[in-house]
Amino acid sequence: MSPVLTVEDLRFAYSDGTSALNGVDFTLYEGETVAILGANGSGKTTFVLHLNGILQGTGAIRLDGVSLSKDTASEFRAKVGIVFQDSDNQLFMPTVLEDVAFGLLNQGIPPEKAEILARAALEVVGIQALADKPPFHLSAGEKKRAAIAGILAMQPRVLIFDEPTTFLDPPGRRGLIRLLADLTQPKLLVTHDVEFAAKSASRAIFFEKGRIAAQGDVKTVASRFGWLD
Repeated sequence: MSPVLTVEDLRFAYSDGTSALNGVDFTLYEGETVAILGANGSGKTTFVLHLNGILQGTGAIRLDGVSLSKDTASEFRAKVGIVFQDSDNQLFMPTVLEDVAFGLLNQGIPPEKAEILARAALEVVGIQALADKPPFHLSAGEKKRAAIAGILAMQPRVLIFDEPTTFLDPPGRRGLIRLLADLTQPKLLVTHDVEFAAKSASRAIFFEKGRIAAQGDVKTVASRFGWLD
């Protein structure tokens, strides 16, 4: 497998002096899904927010060989799509279709092309029939799919999901697992849900005190840190 995203010696401290990342090295390969495990405050979210330039520490981040910098930050934000934990934070337009097209229009894509791309993304996630619905009328599972569609419409190179099973009932969770299996982009899943991770990810990394403390098979890594019943 060829590397898609590489991280070398990534370090970051917040303005109050709290050290959040302490030399992280990581590679995401073509076609794989990696679960990111670890306790709250271990550095997981800080790490993924660096991958598209929302946060900027020291070290090197490369996507398909291109280094993240001030000059390439906008390119990284378009190519590294983050689906946040609470879908309501990503859905704010009057209709689902308008929400999914929003990022495209913001990039200057002509409205006709933006609508075509948005409808195609809705079809990928299986909610094309909800295009004209207000987002606040959707179920939690439908909102999650709409939020994913908004990211897919941007045609990202890498997908990142922050606690994707939050608010989902068992059918919604199973549907998400099936959807993720169908998406071809390399994926990172920040999650506390080990069973979900085991069904969705090919391997796991475990964050502890701002470092990757272990990596390998999901259940083996989770068991090592007492995350399995």
